[in-house]
Amino acid sequence: MFSGIIRLMPETTKRLFTDDNFTPASVRELVSSLEHKDHLLVEQKQQLDKKDQEIEQLLTMVHLLRQKRFGRSSEAFNPDQLQIFDETQLDELLKQEEPEDEGRVIANTTEDKPKKKPRRRPLPAAYQRIEHIIDLPDEEKATMGNDWVFIGYDSGEQLSVIPRQHYVLVIKRAKYAPVNESVKGAEQGIRTASRPDQIIPKSIAHSSVIADAIANKFIDGLPFYRQAKRYQAEGVELSRQTMSGWTVQLITPLTPLMKLLKQLLYEGPIMHLDETRFQVLGEANRENIQKSYMYVYKGGPPDKPVVWYDYADNKGSQVPVDFLFPSDEKVPESTSMVLVTDDYSGFNALAAHPAIKGHAGCWAHTRRKYHEASQGRNKSASAFQMLGLIGKLYQIERQIKDEPAEQKQSTRQQQAKPILDQIRKWLDKQIPRVTPKSDLGKAIRYTDKLWDKLTLYITDGYIPIDNNPAENAIRPFVIGRKNWLHSGSPRGAKASAMIYTLIETAKANQLEPRHYLEQLFEHLPKAKTEAALIELLPQNFKTSDLNG
Repeated sequence: MFSGIIRLMPETTKRLFTDDNFTPASVRELVSSLEHKDHLLVEQKQQLDKKDQEIEQLLTMVHLLRQKRFGRSSEAFNPDQLQIFDETQLDELLKQEEPEDEGRVIANTTEDKPKKKPRRRPLPAAYQRIEHIIDLPDEEKATMGNDWVFIGYDSGEQLSVIPRQHYVLVIKRAKYAPVNESVKGAEQGIRTASRPDQIIPKSIAHSSVIADAIANKFIDGLPFYRQAKRYQAEGVELSRQTMSGWTVQLITPLTPLMKLLKQLLYEGPIMHLDETRFQVLGEANRENIQKSYMYVYKGGPPDKPVVWYDYADNKGSQVPVDFLFPSDEKVPESTSMVLVTDDYSGFNALAAHPAIKGHAGCWAHTRRKYHEASQGRNKSASAFQMLGLIGKLYQIERQIKDEPAEQKQSTRQQQAKPILDQIRKWLDKQIPRVTPKSDLGKAIRYTDKLWDKLTLYITDGYIPIDNNPAENAIRPFVIGRKNWLHSGSPRGAKASAMIYTLIETAKANQLEPRHYLEQLFEHLPKAKTEAALIELLPQNFKTSDLNG
């Protein structure tokens, strides 16, 4: 038997087992050789396993990207999707202390509803009506004689538009001269009425034109170069550089108003915070390809919200600290707020400030993690289960959204806390079972890491369940960025931040932002006192107060 084994060995190995070479040393050499090869095989297997994981991750990434591009954009969960799994597998996954109605109540589930016949909405009553009367032809009326009598009109309305028209405002300032040298004050010479105050002094453009250009870019996302082409087609030579210059020149007149607006930012119980990348040209000691950032802060009193944009040339953890609590500015001593953010660790330095009494997380980001796990190549029934539980939390929030803070807190303790307890138990069971590098594993560990932040909202009715207010506030900037791509200078970036602040704060206070800018640019130059400036804040703005 032994000789048969030797015959099957390679020639190099056979030689070790010849009568002359079959020694303890040769055996040890053979064992060492085999152990080395074993070690190499283990390493190769580990490398192959690693490559398999990387391939799986890449395939999952490709699948998710295809879903984002070609699939449904909504993260709404449909419980019918659970049917794609084998029933035995599903039972095993969902058996674990699951409530009877688990997975039934889901956020934004769609139900078959009878389709309503579309009805045309009436045109706005405020629009001017211009009548266009259509009568029967004279030939036809002649044949009717006196047998027919006019009884009225059959009326219908069509929306029409008059292409925008530019006009030149001719400003004539009255001049007075004394009738003779004996008149009191004659030594002053000719008296001329003062020039009207302008948002940009000595500008050729009226405030309405400046407001229109600013609104077109920052509300509608129309870059200045495209506006210049439109003006040219209308016979007006107005360059992109001129409009960019207006934006920067607005910094000076807007600064006093912005200081008053920032004071309101500290008067609320909640501070939402988010950021997005931003490319700015001409920054000192930086290449143009380096990224800058636009931060958005949403705070202020619940009934007078403030949405503040702040430009920064970096994403350091000190940026939000220096903005909210600068060393050279006095912050109200009564300032006390809860910070609400996503999981970016750079916000932790701000959360450590004494004026921040808590740091809440975002369930929308958490839900997104499980949504991705549910949409991956290896769809997880457990991910659908968690989406169902999170959906229940959001269902509670929809029911109490109009309730006072005290009632919200009470309802959350009674209804949301048991669901959170269920989620906690589910996490504790899943953590040792699910592969950490899988999509579901990443979602589970994300939830576990942020658990204290995610559950803070049930302790205070003012704390929201997610950071969506900040994400919604920053979205207009992201959309605009896709059109105008970058800011031409740091001062331009600062001016853009100021303008976005006014626009989004106006929206948050139920104002039409274009109209607000038009009125603000017209009346701001006349506001010579702090009281007059306060009246122009979006929170206090009333068109009726400005008439006349």
